[in-house]
Amino acid sequence: MTAVLELDAPIAPTNTDDPGERSAVAIATSVGGHVFDVLSGRRTVREVDEHLSSRVAGLLLTTRLHAAQGPDHRVRSVHACPITEYAVEACMVVGTHDRVRALVLRVERDGEHWVCTRLSLV
Repeated sequence: MTAVLELDAPIAPTNTDDPGERSAVAIATSVGGHVFDVLSGRRTVREVDEHLSSRVAGLLLTTRLHAAQGPDHRVRSVHACPITEYAVEACMVVGTHDRVRALVLRVERDGEHWVCTRLSLV
């Protein structure tokens, strides 16, 4: 599954955590958006820690995307695949008009929340 977002499109928050009502792309966009906000300095780890495993939170505390702060640094596309009913693997393409990076993540359902349990920056 693929969702291509316009460069200026905001990430729309989703309000339901029922896996039957949300697509893999919607889950990845929501949780990945929180991860990207931390990487770009728009939010702190503490603000989104309910969506992060302790391992991913530790990684985010020590990592920042260089020059990610600014209005032109956006999510360009989200590609996601459901692995099970409670796990999604995804890639988010992020960047500016002249530099592109990818965030590869695994999101798993933990109680009432979807949690990023693995993260890699490419």
